Amino acid sequence: MNRRNKAILLLLLIGGFLYAVIQGFVIPANEEKAEQYRREQQEPWTHDLKTVLPYKNPYMGNAGNLINLFAHLPLNELERTYELESERFTVNLHYKEVAAEIGMKELKRKLLYNSLAAFALIDNLQVIQYHFTDATLIARRPDVEHVFPGPLAELLKEERWQEDVQNKWADEEFLEKSVETVFGG
Repeated sequence: MNRRNKAILLLLLIGGFLYAVIQGFVIPANEEKAEQYRREQQEPWTHDLKTVLPYKNPYMGNAGNLINLFAHLPLNELERTYELESERFTVNLHYKEVAAEIGMKELKRKLLYNSLAAFALIDNLQVIQYHFTDATLIARRPDVEHVFPGPLAELLKEERWQEDVQNKWADEEFLEKSVETVFGG
């Protein structure tokens, strides 16, 4: 074999090795990281606030903005439709799921987080009604403000959100009282 053929063969072997490394290790590792991030977005204590900040808006009447906001919050994997009642500053989310099958305790905790995020980001939103096939849960801004006192928009700084919101999801007593205050038990 002459030198040129040896060089081509060596390059082919290196290329094959690199292809195997990329296909066998790099791509699966990246896919696992993406899947881990997706799972983290389903839990209030690990949700990435930066994913919802672009949806800050003074008015709830922008349907596209609200749809995108809820598409980036926990429970976004559940199929739903939206109904806006602009005159009442209310958004209705109609889920095609049975709340009891999800688990009411977990469901209410995630909806508390979603409600807080929505009220903090949408200035004039006053009521969110979560309709499931077997239950309706209603979150009102004054109740959420009672649980998280002060202007909700001030919580939207990443360190404040982590400290004053996400860290509280480890406190069972706080969560039980908060869910009771917002959803009535």
